[in-house]
Amino acid sequence: MSAIKKISVIKKTGKALALLLAFACSFSVYAQSADDVGEIYKQIDMAVASKSADKISQILQAHRSSENYQLIENYTLKQTRKLIITDNLELARQTSLAVIDNNLENFDAVELYSYIDKAILNQQAANQAAENRKRLEQERIAARNAKSKQQIESRGNFQSVTTASGAEVYQNEQQASFSSTIWTVKLCLADFNFQKITDPDYSSLKYGLGFGANIFRPSERFILGADLFADAHIVTLTASEKKAASTSSGTDGDLPQEFFISGRLVPELAFADLSKNLFIRAGIAAHMLSSDSRDITNSTETFITPVVGLALDNISLGDSQFRLFADYDVGHLFYDEIKMAMEFGTSLMLPFSVSDKTKMGLELGLQDLLIMKDEGGIENRAKFTFAIGVGNVVK
Repeated sequence: MSAIKKISVIKKTGKALALLLAFACSFSVYAQSADDVGEIYKQIDMAVASKSADKISQILQAHRSSENYQLIENYTLKQTRKLIITDNLELARQTSLAVIDNNLENFDAVELYSYIDKAILNQQAANQAAENRKRLEQERIAARNAKSKQQIESRGNFQSVTTASGAEVYQNEQQASFSSTIWTVKLCLADFNFQKITDPDYSSLKYGLGFGANIFRPSERFILGADLFADAHIVTLTASEKKAASTSSGTDGDLPQEFFISGRLVPELAFADLSKNLFIRAGIAAHMLSSDSRDITNSTETFITPVVGLALDNISLGDSQFRLFADYDVGHLFYDEIKMAMEFGTSLMLPFSVSDKTKMGLELGLQDLLIMKDEGGIENRAKFTFAIGVGNVVK
């Protein structure tokens, strides 16, 4: 090969090597630049995740002189649009503003900022309108409740009660002060009956046992109840000496022997709007006599009678319970020897043991049966009772 051809081959080879070396250097620079942009993207992602617009602004400012700054801005605006999609408008506005602060000529960022700002204003207006509607609805409900409360309280027999959940409800006084059923049961261990007759002049004192019960069932408008009582006086303790002396001699003949048995069943009704303690009564009563000495005592024979009357019942004096009643015996109209008959009674229960559900105590009672006879005489039977009573606790 000639010298000229060798020189030509060498020149061509040198050019090829120079081009290859230049391409390799260019690729290396591009790869390094791509690695730097990727790292900046990661920094932007971390700033968005931490919701820090200040960090984004610092990243943009630090790379303003970079040849890839436009890529960094575009990536920042891309992340801003994602924030709009996830409804994080405030952070999106701050992020777009960071782009604008670092490059006022980025009109895409300016347009995006304007869109976000309007969206935030519209959202605030919608939230304010919803808040206004909520406030107006609360005021309307409060005004309606105040009016209802005034109407309820003007009736005078309701009170407000706060439930366990915190809600306020209105409850009838009877519902608030009474349990669903109110009951009292009593056993008279000492029942004394003092009898006084004017014509002939005779008196006696008898001992007996008795039983009684009271039950009430309240409702919103009415309180239904019942008064049950029965007793038997079979032991004569004392009698008028004048009459006792006129009897035959002997142990059993020293005193006139008479047995008194009485009972009543009287339903009661109270109107809650009028009074929870004032009851009207209507029922039946029986006063029975078993005697072999009526020619001496002139005691009134057995009579059974309807009764009507009034009662003050369920009156609470602390834990104590008080009641009072007066009955008119209508049945006297059907007995020739009875001109008129009435019965009165009162009792006071004094508890000595009170639990959450029941109470036990001593009940002291006084009852009086007044009989006016057709021939002008008067017979009076007064009872003094000492009983053990058990009842439920009134809530």
